[in-house]
Amino acid sequence: MSDSTTQLERHFWRQDAAQNALVRARDRKRLSTSYLFVGPEGSGKWAAAQWVAKAHLCEQDDHTSAPCGTCDGCRRVDSFTHPDLHLLFPVPGEDKDDEHRNAVLEVRREDPFAVVHFSRKPNIKIERVRELQTELSKTAVERGPKIAIIAAADQMHHDVHGILLKSIEEPPPGAHFILTTADPGRIPQTIHSRCQTIRFTAVDPAAIAERLVAEGIAESDDAALIAQLADGGWGTAKRLATEESREWRSTAAGVWDAFFAPQTSAALEQVESIFKGKSFDETVLAFDVWSLLLWRECQALDQATPRRSRMPDLVTAWSCWKILQQGRATLWVNVVPRNAVRGTVIALRRRLGLA
Repeated sequence: MSDSTTQLERHFWRQDAAQNALVRARDRKRLSTSYLFVGPEGSGKWAAAQWVAKAHLCEQDDHTSAPCGTCDGCRRVDSFTHPDLHLLFPVPGEDKDDEHRNAVLEVRREDPFAVVHFSRKPNIKIERVRELQTELSKTAVERGPKIAIIAAADQMHHDVHGILLKSIEEPPPGAHFILTTADPGRIPQTIHSRCQTIRFTAVDPAAIAERLVAEGIAESDDAALIAQLADGGWGTAKRLATEESREWRSTAAGVWDAFFAPQTSAALEQVESIFKGKSFDETVLAFDVWSLLLWRECQALDQATPRRSRMPDLVTAWSCWKILQQGRATLWVNVVPRNAVRGTVIALRRRLGLA
């Protein structure tokens, strides 16, 4: 197996369309100045961005098969120490910014598919974007291209998008941008239109479950559940397979049962108790668990299914699904997670005639 083939296997998994488009562009020496990688969290956008960075910064003479993965340039991209590679991604809060940043890089050195979450909602700060602009305006340290990977580019304020747009519209000499997002609707159209979009698709849950079992990460029953929650992202699936995540998923499932409790006050008390102090990401995961459990309730509406559904009909189930999605969406507008859950419980119970 050639080194270039090994590099493809490290940076792409079940993303044939994205891989073929990027390899074709590299072979024709037509890699875009600005890319926007769009796809589910954990589907390999960051890993592919690293591959593109190595394709630009590889030091081997035969660039038709770059990146080789073994030269000094490729190794420094993998370790995030190349002076002409600039990385920008969301981290929470104002304090411990460098500490959070280093934690993300440490995990992704080991696994470019890794998904890292924090206890608080992260964002890309305007100061970091300005720092990036300053670095890209300088002459490349090694007289080659300068590569900027901006991960989760949707997680910045629209004013920050405006500042970034200026750099993408008129990139400094030798600068290349690779933006990634799992939520393209939050990326301004002005940025969309100036980037070549590469789409990463959701991987079949069956394939994710099979790999989880094959690599000894999860047992078959839990692997199937994890794969459904992973939204097509291998990196997300691995994060959900931790023991901590498994325990929280079980707790969240118990809260779903509380939604159907006879007394509204009892249901709200349980929510208040369980979600006190819970993080943004834990609450997002809880909403995802409830959406999956609602889907199972819909499956049980089929008369051929022996288990009785607590949903009276599909119309009500659809209304409940919309309530869950609205509750989940409020987490992204700085609503206290516990309050988002409380409001969702009340709305669901009213729709089900329990409040």
